[in-house]
Amino acid sequence: MDFNEAIAATRIHNPIKVKQPKLWILCAFQLPNHVAETMSAINLANTRGQFLIGFNFKPSKGDHFPWNGHIWKTKGEVMQFPARYNSRGRKDAPYVICQYVESYADEMQMFVRMLELSSNI
Repeated sequence: MDFNEAIAATRIHNPIKVKQPKLWILCAFQLPNHVAETMSAINLANTRGQFLIGFNFKPSKGDHFPWNGHIWKTKGEVMQFPARYNSRGRKDAPYVICQYVESYADEMQMFVRMLELSSNI
């Protein structure tokens, strides 16, 4: 099976609903200046900054993931701030810094690039 056949075999025609709790992580998205200068102000405000993002599993250092039309890479391990059960004190979300890799035009281009970046092939 070549690369194009593998991509064609993974296309999903019916939507799938995953019944799994999300792991909410505060992600700090950092854009390089040359990319930020080419974006509109609205897109820049929706892309650069800190956002609470839901993951299906905990990302590790160096993991790639798509978000908001761009592919990102986690720069380090997720920092966690544990709290005691039933405590009334402040509870902070896990935190990770995300580095910009590249943009993608459509879902198929993103999927191909994610497969290239992963170690699955």
